[in-house]
Amino acid sequence: MEKTKRSLWRSKWLYIVVAALLIVALSFVAGLWIADSGERSVSAVVDSYTAVYAGSDSTKDVADLVPLYAENGVLRDVATDRTYEGLVEIRAALDALLSTAGFDLTVEKTLIGDDWALIQWTADGTETTSGRLAQVGGTTLLEIAEEKIIRETWYYDPAKAPF
Repeated sequence: MEKTKRSLWRSKWLYIVVAALLIVALSFVAGLWIADSGERSVSAVVDSYTAVYAGSDSTKDVADLVPLYAENGVLRDVATDRTYEGLVEIRAALDALLSTAGFDLTVEKTLIGDDWALIQWTADGTETTSGRLAQVGGTTLLEIAEEKIIRETWYYDPAKAPF
């Protein structure tokens, strides 16, 4: 009888240990999924963002970009030391950019984190003052929350830019 009680006691502990390990494993997998969901939503925003810029000149449309921004989003152009706050100002800045004659932006590389993305790009266009063709390389930092761009920062050499 004593042996049977001991065997039962051991098998109960075995079930408890197995159940605890299963709970820990499920928690770990759920944690990975939750951590990865931020990167997936950032990736979706970046895909939409780069798709607009990848379109031919006739399909690049500010109306497709503006919904990607949060209502209180900020666009910072470090090269010109300008900051655009809110959708109205961001729309105006994007209108000016996309209206550059012959404007074409090619995405070279992207790097995506949990709530940010870096986009390396090359932009071509015709300078409005001189009429010369120009090309500039740059980087954009996107900060993203709740699947919206909350802050965008442009880094490039303004002396080479066609816009």
